[in-house]
Amino acid sequence: MDIQCQIESKDKVRIITVLDEKVTHDNAPSLKEKLFLEIADGNNQLILDLHRVKDMDSSGLGALLFGKRQANNSGGDLVLVGASENVQTIIRIAQLSRVFEIFPTLEEAIQFFKEQ
Repeated sequence: MDIQCQIESKDKVRIITVLDEKVTHDNAPSLKEKLFLEIADGNNQLILDLHRVKDMDSSGLGALLFGKRQANNSGGDLVLVGASENVQTIIRIAQLSRVFEIFPTLEEAIQFFKEQ
């Protein structure tokens, strides 16, 4: 199943907004592919906007980790913005809160990259 995303650029940062309410084993491979293609195209400063995502499983977390690792390996980073309480809880339970920068607003996430 293909994941629905909106992709835009702002201040040399690529913003990928996930439009689906769930990131699970059904659509996580599609998210991994989108992240891989963005990085392969030279976009290694990525903001993943999760404000519409209400639920995520381990496959979704795996897609996030994949994107983070690929961005880091290419000299960039992947940060999260707008993660719901539920998604943040899943990230904390998986002990990934030290791995991901999570920002409440898009402006704060963009500022993070400006300060790099």
